[in-house]
Amino acid sequence: MGKAVSVILATDGSPAALAAARWLNRFATPDWTHITLLTVMTINSADAVEDALDEARRRAERALERTEQVITCCPPINTVSVIGTPARAIVDYAVHHQADLIVLGRRGHSPLGNLLGSVSFAVIQHSPIPVTVVGSHDK
Repeated sequence: MGKAVSVILATDGSPAALAAARWLNRFATPDWTHITLLTVMTINSADAVEDALDEARRRAERALERTEQVITCCPPINTVSVIGTPARAIVDYAVHHQADLIVLGRRGHSPLGNLLGSVSFAVIQHSPIPVTVVGSHDK
């Protein structure tokens, strides 16, 4: 048996992120997949930093909890919250931790509309690691 595949599942707890978790359930198995749930906390610079950080932590915890409930293929080994801009933080974390694959949902809130969301598009552009973007039709 070879090395387990390290998968980063980026989540914000949104329906698109949960669709990506359900998609991953279809392909991951506990004996060959190591899943890390990653959520990115963003802080608006106009907010008071301490209050903004507390609120970002609460949102991150809810996102991780919702996503953990969807993963049935194998229990996630890690849940991680990082601070930053979503696309950059996802790619940096995946590269630093030598992930084999990044999986994320497509929200489609950018000018690219139904093709890709701005975060998924930026992750694809900047990641040296393979990326799977799951659309809402992949529920």
